[in-house]
Formats: sequence, C-alpha cells, structure tokens
Amino acid sequence: MSVEEPRWYPSKIDWWLVPILCVPPGAAVAVCVTTVLAGSITSLLVGVAVVALVAGLYVGLVFPMRYGLDETHLIVRHGLCRQRIALAKIVEVRPTRNPLSSPALSLDRLHVRFGQGVFKAVMISPAERDCFLSDLAEQAGLNRVGNGLSRT
Repeated sequence: MSVEEPRWYPSKIDWWLVPILCVPPGAAVAVCVTTVLAGSITSLLVGVAVVALVAGLYVGLVFPMRYGLDETHLIVRHGLCRQRIALAKIVEVRPTRNPLSSPALSLDRLHVRFGQGVFKAVMISPAERDCFLSDLAEQAGLNRVGNGLSRT
C-alpha cells in the first residue's frame, strides 16, 4: 500500500506584508554592519545574536508557509509547526478578511471550521484559492456554497 504525497499550496503573500517582514532582518543586519564599522566586538556579538533570533523566529514560525492535502488530512505548515486536520471533520470553509493571527501571509483568507469552539478553526490563505477549494471539496466530500464549502 503506497502513501500518497500531499499536494502543496503556497500561501498568498500580500504586497504590503513584504516590507514589514523585511524590516526585522534588515535592521538586525544593519546593526551588525554598524558595529563592525565602529569596531565594537561586544556590540557585534549582540548584533549577531539578534540576527540569529530573528532568523530563528522566521524559520520556526513563518517560512515555509503552505497548505497540503493528502488522502485524509489538510496539513497546515508554518515554519517548524504542522497541524493536521482530518478532512472528515471539516464542517465549513468560508472566505474571510479577519486580521487575527493565523498561519496566513494574506488577509484574503479561508476560515476552515472543523468542530465547535475557538480552537476548532484555522484561517489560511492559499495562493491558488479556487484550485485549493476544488481539490478540498473533492477530497473531503464538501459541497460548493457560494465562495465557500459546506458539509451540509
């Protein structure tokens, strides 16, 4: 029995988010360059620590940000974190522009509800939204309802 590899969908990235994501690493590198030019070894060590911290946060929490579909699960991947949601438990998928923190690099999001309560939902932003919705509907047995999907 072979296990099918997930089909991956990268996160859409809003244009305005790119400069915001570039500021922390750019500032950290600027601090390192400035301290090298000033000749301060102690400050250089602090600057390198800041660069390492920023890189660690980005690798640990942000990149890569993508969503996968395999035979039985929706996989939400952001940095080193991975959430597996059983396709059979997905109740509803609807568009949203909710700005709350989520594994999405765009405000053009899909709210995926897979149970009752706050912790039984996730907001994602696949770049190929229509293709993702079609594939999810087919694999999870969901019905198209307007711009979203529903189990009923």
